[in-house]
Amino acid sequence: MKEKVLFSIAGALALATIWLLFSFSKTDDTVAVVDSQRVLEEYQGFLEAKDSYEIKINDLSKNFNEKRMVFESKTKEYEILENSISNTEKSKKQVDLAKMQQELMKLGTTIENQSTVEETKLLEAVYNKINDFIQRYGKEEGYTAILGANGQGNVMYVDERNDITQEVINALNKEYVEGIK
Repeated sequence: MKEKVLFSIAGALALATIWLLFSFSKTDDTVAVVDSQRVLEEYQGFLEAKDSYEIKINDLSKNFNEKRMVFESKTKEYEILENSISNTEKSKKQVDLAKMQQELMKLGTTIENQSTVEETKLLEAVYNKINDFIQRYGKEEGYTAILGANGQGNVMYVDERNDITQEVINALNKEYVEGIK
């Protein structure tokens, strides 16, 4: 999940910054670069949201694993007793096991769907927060453009004087803790 999330956010930030770059006709030393992957990895809001997401998914998985263990136990019990019980009892146990297996599969699908929904909500909230912050930060600091670098080739070189990644991370985390002023 981490790489998928990081590449998704880095790509979105890269597209937003390229759009910002082309939106401005004036280019001068007020263009800066932000390592979007580092911003994501060090943004407290994302880290806390990711922890919350993982707790929810672990809780859902725990319930699934408990039910799976019960199913496996019942299956082994059936295999042990299979030769010593009547055909009627075999049929009843087979039907019960099939129902348990179907419920388990349904629960697994529900967990997958819920996981996707939760991940989408998390990413959307983080994208919105970071993009909103970068726009306000750029205006407040007088930048004409802030480019996102993610190691995928959209920014191949930047003089370290134009790299404001740490400034952005510090300010973003400060705003996360203290709120927007």
